[in-house]
Amino acid sequence: MDIKVKTALLLMPILLNSCATATQSTLLGAAVGGTAGGLLGQAQTANSEGTLVGAAIGVGLGGLIGLLSHKEKKAEQNKIESTSKDLDEFPALTRPKLRSIWVPDAIEGNKYIKGHYIYVIENPGTWTKD
Repeated sequence: MDIKVKTALLLMPILLNSCATATQSTLLGAAVGGTAGGLLGQAQTANSEGTLVGAAIGVGLGGLIGLLSHKEKKAEQNKIESTSKDLDEFPALTRPKLRSIWVPDAIEGNKYIKGHYIYVIENPGTWTKD
């Protein structure tokens, strides 16, 4: 067996060892990477050894990318959760009251002004304890 194949096979249990959703992300990355690597290996070498080497490398890289992307998503989710906890500490804001005014098409001298809305804040939002 080639050293690349042995290395990929030895790294797979390490890459797949994590929580349930990380395992799913890693397996999906490994499946996509293995398929792509196998296809590239077959296209380059036109033999089964090249296909196996390409698939093994693809599985390793795809699994690693899947695992790293899961960790990045988890860190982002933790950041969002901590932000929403901070928002619970503050009182709520009421919605501002807006008024819309339609301004029809107009011609002023040599200018044509297309009809449009103008929005006016009648009552800005305020803090509330409710």
